[in-house]
Amino acid sequence: MSQQRNILLVDDDADFLTATKIVLEKSGYRVKTCLSAKECIATLKIAKPDLIILDVMMETDHTGFDLCRELKRDIDTKDIPILMLTAVDQKYPLNFTSVAGDESWLPVDAFIDKPVEAKVLLERIKKLLKD
Repeated sequence: MSQQRNILLVDDDADFLTATKIVLEKSGYRVKTCLSAKECIATLKIAKPDLIILDVMMETDHTGFDLCRELKRDIDTKDIPILMLTAVDQKYPLNFTSVAGDESWLPVDAFIDKPVEAKVLLERIKKLLKD
């Protein structure tokens, strides 16, 4: 990685944020964390990351879906890749991986089920950032 990339990690699980932030920082990324969609929106008004990693089930079971659609409709954030990293498929087994990228329903660039191995997460991040 020639330059240090910025990742915004959005999840309502503080322990998950802490553990994932450590993994990402040890791999050379700068990481900001947010515990809610509202906090994510406020953070994005200050600085734009190179990648957003987003959970689905936060304030509601569909907060992440709503947030990703909002971000992709916004001219200031529409080009930021979104990696949805969530256990939603365990609660609602609808194979969300197959619909990732659908512009109207799930406009994310990639979808990974939790739990995920650090190696798999890092490989997907590198692919999305084209590193």
